Amino acid sequence: MENLFSNTARLYDFDYQDSIKADIPFYIGYAKAQGGAVLELGCGTGRVSLPLAAAGFHVTGLDLSQPMLEVFREKLAVMPRLAGDITLIHGNMADFSLGRKFPLIIIPFRAFQTLTDVCDITGALSCVRSHLEDEGIFIVDVFNPYPNMDESWYCGETVFWEKTDEKTGARVIKKHLSEKIDTISQILYPRLVFEVTYPDGKSERLEDDLKLKYYYSGQLRSVIEKAGLEITQEYSWYDKAPPGGREIIFICKKLCS
Repeated sequence: MENLFSNTARLYDFDYQDSIKADIPFYIGYAKAQGGAVLELGCGTGRVSLPLAAAGFHVTGLDLSQPMLEVFREKLAVMPRLAGDITLIHGNMADFSLGRKFPLIIIPFRAFQTLTDVCDITGALSCVRSHLEDEGIFIVDVFNPYPNMDESWYCGETVFWEKTDEKTGARVIKKHLSEKIDTISQILYPRLVFEVTYPDGKSERLEDDLKLKYYYSGQLRSVIEKAGLEITQEYSWYDKAPPGGREIIFICKKLCS
């Protein structure tokens, strides 16, 4: 199972439009410090890539989900001035070769956790290292799990929010269903559910089953260091708050030979 958001890609931006904004200036700040082009792995609908391009950086965005990339391309179609600053690639972050190096590589907002197979995880980090300039920076962000993840994570179908999409007039209810957890391999199997009612009264239910690996800080640190990368900073939010909060954000560079 892959996290392709096959049925819910068009609701991704609506879902996160209010909750995740703080990482945009965070990544733009690092892009300015590094200079040059940016490679975003797991670029999705362009939530991060588009603001980076608008700030003057050429962005190469790679994603495995065609539905997410279709949304990205639709946005570019109405932003022609940015089209020349963005290169989109349908590909797998676990195995890619672009024939060039970048001063900044990012995997924002938990996209790295969609890799659950050990070979894919090590493959992705190997690709990152081979595409990173010698003085380049790699940034990866995962959520910080509860101290003891177990079956208490299970929950029935639970409403997260209900709101109206001002663009379409549709009433949208987001629900979440958690029926399975693998505490040995540390993999969660949530189901993402949206119930949409349109102004004409028609309704539909859109679902995607996801698969996400969770890490504790020391575990992710070990995986990254084994890949030949050195962690220079760790934060828990995009304001550079110290470790221990909502996220685990690592700032990395190539480990000296």
